[in-house]
Amino acid sequence: MNPIVLAVYPSAPEALPSLERALTGKGKPEGITSVQRGGDGALIVAWDPSRTSVRLVMGVIDAELHRYNATRRTELRSEPSLDQLAQIAAQELMTPEIAPDRVLEALLAEAGFGNVTC
Repeated sequence: MNPIVLAVYPSAPEALPSLERALTGKGKPEGITSVQRGGDGALIVAWDPSRTSVRLVMGVIDAELHRYNATRRTELRSEPSLDQLAQIAAQELMTPEIAPDRVLEALLAEAGFGNVTC
């Protein structure tokens, strides 16, 4: 499965070292595959969503930022597949019936209704 890649921009740059340690240290979430600093003040985080949930990764990030009374801005740097999007939605919404063959945008695109993308 392709990794999910996010750029995380903390409102408090001094939080970057702690945030980086939380995502690379001994107790890091197991699905984290890469963490590196971007030249623009971001922390670029990649993980395998089949091994570690979005909720866990974002929870670690937000817990660390909370120590600095900081917020974040995030940018998605990868293009998740329809399968990944359905899996993430099913996990996060606790709705296992969500599957790629039930995503409205994909069904509309398949039926030829315009340039609908997922």
